[in-house]
Amino acid sequence: MGSIDEIKSAIAHLPEKEFNSFVDWFQEFEEKRWDKELEKDIAQGKLDNLAKEALNEFDTGKCSEL
Repeated sequence: MGSIDEIKSAIAHLPEKEFNSFVDWFQEFEEKRWDKELEKDIAQGKLDNLAKEALNEFDTGKCSEL
């Protein structure tokens, strides 16, 4: 694989149609990475305190249902 500068240059020189296709692919790729990271964080309990705090605020009337 090329260096990051080579990758940047290759992207910068793509024709518009191919660039748009790349952008679509990269967005989907990044969304999948984000989902995997979030699932991992949830499984490791990293969001437990945040969830408890949100539920507590809801239960005490500090927020409402959407």
